[in-house]
Amino acid sequence: MRLPPLNSIRAFEAAARLGGFAKAANELNVTPAAISHQVKLLEAHLDVQLFNRLARGLELTSAGQELLPEISTGFAHLGRAIGAISGEQLAGLLTVNVAPSFAALWLVPRLGDFTKSYPDIQLRILVSDIAPDLDLGKVDIRIPYGVGKFPGLKSRLLLRDTLFPVCAPSLLSKNPIIRFSDLRHHTLLHDIDIGADEPMMTWNRWLRDEGMDSDKPTKHLEFGNSTVLTEAAVQGLGVALGRSSLVQTHLETGRLARPLNISRPGDYAYYFVTTEAGAERPRVKVFFDWIERQVQ
Repeated sequence: MRLPPLNSIRAFEAAARLGGFAKAANELNVTPAAISHQVKLLEAHLDVQLFNRLARGLELTSAGQELLPEISTGFAHLGRAIGAISGEQLAGLLTVNVAPSFAALWLVPRLGDFTKSYPDIQLRILVSDIAPDLDLGKVDIRIPYGVGKFPGLKSRLLLRDTLFPVCAPSLLSKNPIIRFSDLRHHTLLHDIDIGADEPMMTWNRWLRDEGMDSDKPTKHLEFGNSTVLTEAAVQGLGVALGRSSLVQTHLETGRLARPLNISRPGDYAYYFVTTEAGAERPRVKVFFDWIERQVQ
């Protein structure tokens, strides 16, 4: 079996997972030109194109999409094998703290893939909006939603939300939403449990920006939990400002619809946070690699 050079495989996996040569170069501590060169070597070895080089960035070809999950699985198996013979313990308890909405609507639907890939890791998910002290050693990883300030800790950006109106498809059959102003005929669902530095998650900001201050809808429902708010939208109680990470599955299954082709970037993002020492632990590393692949 004539395998390609390992460096070229690593370069491809990092570039595909992170979405660019520059990001892959930063992770592997080489230059973007070196990543590009290694990917070209792999393409030449396989005699197939793995990326479309576009003006806006990289796009995996069908061959690249087919290869990436197999390469990622291979690295996971390789990591376990190296850890086993080097004395590093991959097996054992891994405790992750995550916000309730992200846990219920994004993380849990994907966890089956992790438990299948890493059966020796005993995963414990602690669901809470209260950030635990990682230095106490009771929690290995936090996945908070915020502005990204974590002094003294090791953090990486995981996922930045896009915001857009969502509602149950049945709602549109009664009162179609063709223009933003049509929202005056609908109940707006408000999330009152948001930070003051998160204005894009408020209907007042969207209404003002669309020039509807003088014609503001009077019908509204307020919720103090984004999971409950999302479920209220699914049940047809009104129109919500959906966060892409929390509504994507509902959009794919048809339980929610996007009535308007408008969106805005969110003020907050999800981060992967651990201690400096924790970042070197095998269990933390494989969980980070896995969740980053899920995000991509």
